[in-house]
Amino acid sequence: MNNSRSEYATARLAGRKRKMNNIQPRQLGSVLAILVAALLAPAVLAGEPTGATPFDPRRVTGAWQTLAPNATLWFYFDYTGDKSKIQVAADEYGAGKIQVAIFTPEQATAWLADPATAPIGLATPPNPNSASAIHDLVWLGAFNFPGRFFVVVTNNQAATAPFRLQVSGDSVALAPTPTPTLAPWLALPNPFATPIPVGSLQGQLVFQDASGGNIYTVNGDGSNLTRVTYGLDPAWSPDGKQIAFTRWNPPAGVFIADSDGSNEQAIMDASQALSPQWSPAGNQIAFTWQKGGTPESERCVRGVCTTIPANPYWKIGVVALGQVGDEVAGNRLSEPACTNHCFSPTWSGDGRYLAFADAGFGILRTDLLAPTRADPEGEVPPNFTATLFNQTPRVQSTTWSTDGSKIAFQAVQHDHWEIFGMNADGSGAQAVTRPASSSSTRVANNVAPVWSPDGKEILFLSDRNGKWEFFVVGADGSNLRQVLKSVTDAIVIRYNFSNERVADWN
Repeated sequence: MNNSRSEYATARLAGRKRKMNNIQPRQLGSVLAILVAALLAPAVLAGEPTGATPFDPRRVTGAWQTLAPNATLWFYFDYTGDKSKIQVAADEYGAGKIQVAIFTPEQATAWLADPATAPIGLATPPNPNSASAIHDLVWLGAFNFPGRFFVVVTNNQAATAPFRLQVSGDSVALAPTPTPTLAPWLALPNPFATPIPVGSLQGQLVFQDASGGNIYTVNGDGSNLTRVTYGLDPAWSPDGKQIAFTRWNPPAGVFIADSDGSNEQAIMDASQALSPQWSPAGNQIAFTWQKGGTPESERCVRGVCTTIPANPYWKIGVVALGQVGDEVAGNRLSEPACTNHCFSPTWSGDGRYLAFADAGFGILRTDLLAPTRADPEGEVPPNFTATLFNQTPRVQSTTWSTDGSKIAFQAVQHDHWEIFGMNADGSGAQAVTRPASSSSTRVANNVAPVWSPDGKEILFLSDRNGKWEFFVVGADGSNLRQVLKSVTDAIVIRYNFSNERVADWN
């Protein structure tokens, strides 16, 4: 038993010992028999479950809910025991208030007699470079036996904790099927919030409604909203006549098309590619793609198997475009030096450098004129890359201004994300957006920055109103206003905190 499990067992024991002491030995056998029988029953008893014990667990609905101070809730899921992967994920807006434990059927039965029984595992913060990084806490595992398994959420703090619990897997059965919802308080207006003016912007946007979803173009005043294709991370060509994007479904790769979606062409075959960005001259496209790393593995002890998550590497690729109509083979691929987790590559104004985000280092810059070098350990290669920002490694979505003087990005600030700006050499980093409370208990997130064509403003997404909407702010943090409200009132934007380039401004 490791320290974290021992601490969990000690806390649970302190909260349950008094109740167990009130049961006489002769009564204990009967009580346990009833509880165990209910525990192994195929369905939850009628009525709203209390979630106080494995006798009366709650269903995993994927909805936001609150947990009282110093309280615990039991949830259940059924599993066929075919050793397929299970993911237990919890979100709490980074508050760090809850603990999530996983119990097998046998452990839950044992807990009824001894609340000090330790769980099979605890959810922990995921690798910031993994696909699970969109959640605050994650547990991955698998079992070779079927049964009803349990997830126990505990709030050991003196304040109420909002959270959302999700359990997924090919052989996981829930009742009902999870339907994620917004936190209940997000629908309530905040009487203390400062009203944000609604305006428009000059030019035209291309944007996605979700990663792999629909891609639209729209004028800055909200007119001429048009679906042009589907995919991930759309980006304008410098002349505004084409867009680049990626897809993960076969045939997967990096694509370009005319601005109306016609004349689509694959320029690079890649099963998992993200963030295509045109060079200032329009003759190259940089992107990041999954290449190499360590695969997912499994460790089994006494019939209990735990999945060790994969650590995929994400590298930068640069495609030099051939003439229009050339075959894919006519496009030359180069691979600039970078770390093992290079996300959101973005071009300098002169086309010599690419800046990118690595959640282990911060924001780095690679020189495209330097020779490439193999870097199996993921260390920053000397003389090939430079560190521009390392005040916090939790950064995403780097974007260089068109004139090459500034770089914008998003960074974690305690329990939420804000937009930052800095000079191209990494100096003068400061927050462009400020905490904007959408309720009295939650600070809003500001994410996915993109520069205006003149480099004077930054477009970004914010959930300050309870859903993802577009806002614009000056590079110095002034003149904040909401834009394209008619569009986000009609189209739901989904954002996963995974370095998405949701929009581009032409």
